Amino acid sequence: MRKYFAEFAGTFLLVFMGVWSIEYSNQNLSENFQASLWLITIIFAIAVTLAILLFGKTSGAHINPAVSFAFYLNKSLTYTELIFYTFSQCMGAILGAYLFDIVYPSEYVGTTLPSVNIPLAFLFEMILSFVLMIVIFWIANPNNKYTKYAPYIIGIQVGIHTYIVGLVTSVSMNPARSIGPALVSGHWEFYWLYLTAPILGMTISYAIWKNLKKK
Repeated sequence: MRKYFAEFAGTFLLVFMGVWSIEYSNQNLSENFQASLWLITIIFAIAVTLAILLFGKTSGAHINPAVSFAFYLNKSLTYTELIFYTFSQCMGAILGAYLFDIVYPSEYVGTTLPSVNIPLAFLFEMILSFVLMIVIFWIANPNNKYTKYAPYIIGIQVGIHTYIVGLVTSVSMNPARSIGPALVSGHWEFYWLYLTAPILGMTISYAIWKNLKKK
């Protein structure tokens, strides 16, 4: 049970902090593009890093159903664990968005929305998710001497992705991160994109990583 609570709490932390950065920027930094982008970038990077530092030893701190699915394909999770990980992550994300909306009501509650055409947004989300999962597989390797730096490496990577493409796709890479705000705000119109693109991208990562391990 501890590992499922860890996934719940880690995803709650990610969504609450991330949504705060987005809505604060929308309300107070809308005329300062760079300041807004930097704030969102830094907060998401810190949220991911904190989640891994706090819960990594308990559950692995996937805080992302697509990551858990890739680890399931890699036989690092059982099917039952995958189901409970995914449920815990989604519940944490929903609670994070819901509590934020109570404290700081807004129309979109940090909902992930594309600002480019759908095929391009899907491609960006898939590629970013692919790259993220490749790095996670690499850093999670117990033989990797850099594993101890995983919280910072993954946090920085999420921050880089957010800074480069954040204003194009909202950079979800995470079906749980997107489902919380979508459910609370009622804006479901693009959720399918943020559900399917990360899973597809991370599944491709698994396939490539599996072949690399054989060499």
